[in-house]
Amino acid sequence: MMTGRTRHHPKHRAARSRAWMVTILMASTLLCIGGAATAQSVLESPARGVVASTSAPQQAAGTRQQPVTPSPSPTVSASPSPSPSLTASVSAFPFPSTTPGVSHSLPASQVPPQVGAVFGSSGLGGSHFCTASVVDSARGDLILSAAHCMNSTSDVFVPAYHDGIAPYGVWHLDRIVVDQQWSADSDPDHDVAFGIVAPADGRTIQSVVGGDELGIDQGTSKPVTIVGYPQTSQAPLTCTNRISSFSSTQLEIGCTGFTGGTSGSPWVTGGIPGTVIGVLGGYETGGDTPDISYSVAFGPSVENLYQEAASDRTAVGTA
Repeated sequence: MMTGRTRHHPKHRAARSRAWMVTILMASTLLCIGGAATAQSVLESPARGVVASTSAPQQAAGTRQQPVTPSPSPTVSASPSPSPSLTASVSAFPFPSTTPGVSHSLPASQVPPQVGAVFGSSGLGGSHFCTASVVDSARGDLILSAAHCMNSTSDVFVPAYHDGIAPYGVWHLDRIVVDQQWSADSDPDHDVAFGIVAPADGRTIQSVVGGDELGIDQGTSKPVTIVGYPQTSQAPLTCTNRISSFSSTQLEIGCTGFTGGTSGSPWVTGGIPGTVIGVLGGYETGGDTPDISYSVAFGPSVENLYQEAASDRTAVGTA
């Protein structure tokens, strides 16, 4: 069972009955996400996409995970869901100028292509319940979300989903990779998961929509932008704000309106695509109010999990 406070309203469950009305103020502060960044060194590893610490390392979030015996990969069938559009434009996402901490809905033209909604086995015929994003890897087939979101390889990922449309197709999962400590007792300090996405039309998910680098031990000096899909909305929300340390293993951010369905939303610095340094989840499975959210602080355990997911498919732990 999860430690800490009781999970009254996890972010992946149905949205609360209270309506949260947010007045979008005229922009008074423009957060410069891509400002003068400290030089970052890329770790030497078999897989690309990991950005090393630019500050003192955070406390390790527990012992190193062990591989779990993989289950057979499901057959990826030719379903009626649309094939990914291989001609769709992938461009840098212009962060809107908004009041820090105030969320607003994104029009279809501004949804970052590497962020998408997670649906059940019915695909677009069902409802979305979580958010995920593509993370850079050598094979180009990894998505990142919260571990409490990724429970079945029958779920599908729909990048840049908006108003019932899947502009880059519907993508199926081959495997789900989680930490053993999450599998054992849903430890909130290990509420992170990687999904290995099956190719479609001979293309990998990353080759179609791009991917964020994975940032390890990045600290709290940079503001982040979150994009996530509320369960009751057909368009994603976005919000930019500064983050803080909630504990040695958890990060905290104030952003309005992040209700059920936004679990797994990437916390990105440096633009889109940029560097993902967290995913909405962790403490209270992401928070028990829609205006304060949490993430596991990405440290050595997340880096190890990434390396397992990015390595030989037959060697990774699966859920």
